[in-house]
Amino acid sequence: MIKKIIVFFAIVLGLSLVACNFNKVPKGFPKKEEFAKILADVHQAEATINHLSITERGLDTTVNSYYHHVLAKHNLTQQKFDTVVSWYLSHPALYQEVYDKVIALLAEQEAQSEREIKLLDEEKERFRKDKLARNIWKGDKSYFINTTDTIDRRIPFIIEVDTIEAQGYSFSAFYQFLKESKVKESILQVIALYADSTMDTLSYNLPITHNNTKAELVIGFDTDKKILKLEGFLMNHDTLEQIRARINDIEFEYTSVSDSLQPIPMEEL
Repeated sequence: MIKKIIVFFAIVLGLSLVACNFNKVPKGFPKKEEFAKILADVHQAEATINHLSITERGLDTTVNSYYHHVLAKHNLTQQKFDTVVSWYLSHPALYQEVYDKVIALLAEQEAQSEREIKLLDEEKERFRKDKLARNIWKGDKSYFINTTDTIDRRIPFIIEVDTIEAQGYSFSAFYQFLKESKVKESILQVIALYADSTMDTLSYNLPITHNNTKAELVIGFDTDKKILKLEGFLMNHDTLEQIRARINDIEFEYTSVSDSLQPIPMEEL
């Protein structure tokens, strides 16, 4: 009886050792946790490829580039990766464990991505609201200027300033002169009127070009005097000359005293 028991346990032990050896990951192969990370990265690469607008001509090159990046990250060649995959597929129990870990990793990455997207959206919304609150420009965002216009083609403006938080003011807009325009010189001009009855006049010579060009001007960053009013012309020029031009994306906003990032004044022309 005792011999039978010993033989039975010997057989069980032998089968257990065979099973352990059968499921033992070969030397040099990634273990379950590492292989799960590799497969998760491969899935991420495939998802990225599927979301890209890739022309049929460049598809193979782009796909190979993504897979090469993933394999290089884990110090694997394509041949070694294929060998590892084949070995795990021949051991279904281990492969199932690995794939369960892959699903958990992808779920964690997706949740993290959603959190980051949410934070980014919240930051964009805060920036939009802050920018809107700092805006002092109440006119149109865009103007088309033509010689036949009956309005003042210099586009004059007057802004009463009552913001006590302002450190200074920044103006920017895109200018473009159109065909048939004969203007030789045009100036963005801003006059700052201070509480002590003094004033400053700042000018920016607008390039006479058909290209859409950004003009920027900063006011009040180099003085402690309080500005009460800002006035001037978006496009001061000789109104006897023929003009056709566009002004787009006008922004005029103040920078808070408490704002640690203050714009650097551009060289004024």
